[in-house]
Amino acid sequence: MSTESGVIIRQLLIVQKLNQAGIPVPADDLLSYLESKKLIHDYSYPEKRRSQMRLLQRDINSIYETFRIEIVRAGKSSYSIAGCDKDWLVSYERLFTDFDLLTAIHPDSDINRYIKPERSRNKGSHYLMEILKAIKDKCKIEFDYVNYRCGGRERHHILSPHFLKEDQGLWYVAGYENDRLLILGLDRIKNLTITDEDFRFDESLDLERLFEDSFGIWADPAMPVEEITLHYDALDGSFIKAKPLHPSQKILTDDDEGVTVKLNLKITNDFVMALLSRARSLEVISPLHLRERIRQTLSDALRRNS
Repeated sequence: MSTESGVIIRQLLIVQKLNQAGIPVPADDLLSYLESKKLIHDYSYPEKRRSQMRLLQRDINSIYETFRIEIVRAGKSSYSIAGCDKDWLVSYERLFTDFDLLTAIHPDSDINRYIKPERSRNKGSHYLMEILKAIKDKCKIEFDYVNYRCGGRERHHILSPHFLKEDQGLWYVAGYENDRLLILGLDRIKNLTITDEDFRFDESLDLERLFEDSFGIWADPAMPVEEITLHYDALDGSFIKAKPLHPSQKILTDDDEGVTVKLNLKITNDFVMALLSRARSLEVISPLHLRERIRQTLSDALRRNS
């Protein structure tokens, strides 16, 4: 593992340990935790306790700059996370899990015997660390991008990267090119390099708010938010309750006849595709144009497969 990757993994481990503990953690416990993880995650770690303490302090000092998470000293030799949005920290737990499985497991570890990831991996996942470093250092990135909607045509981009976003198992980078916000899939990026040209980070860009009314990677501000009512049978309803389609989802009815839910969001192509995945029992109650869209899609599919 590269030195930069090892630093990020150590920092994520520190955040994970403090977040899970919920109380101040003594420095010695943090050092022991990092030492116990070094073989699994394959990062450099000194043997002497004094050197470990210096490394821990450097990592803690860098965590705010890297992740905007403030770690404070509690008492003489303990640490804790300062007041922070718990939902925000959950996103870092998920981020760590992805790095843990994708990049951080040592190839010689026995853990590989018990973890069976999907055979088809996001082709752009190996760019995660490079783009994260570019965001941290506020350096522009340069790459070629394959546009699937334009017949696979390639276009060259120079992007000021601001965020990495995960959606439905794929990673995307959000950033500006000539003041235009772009959100591009890492699986379509080729020949990426980090340039020497820096950029000014746009603190006003709120990615969570940008997508709060959307399903998937779609942020058209002109698209209206609509009230949607769906009905599923009891079996599909169980899955919809366990994994809601959208944070706005509310259960209207839940009985032997099935489950009815209401949502408020933009009806994007990604959302329609998600509905079709459970077309076996789906009934679109409203709006009527969405009902007609689902009907037409299934009718066309029936004709093609007759």
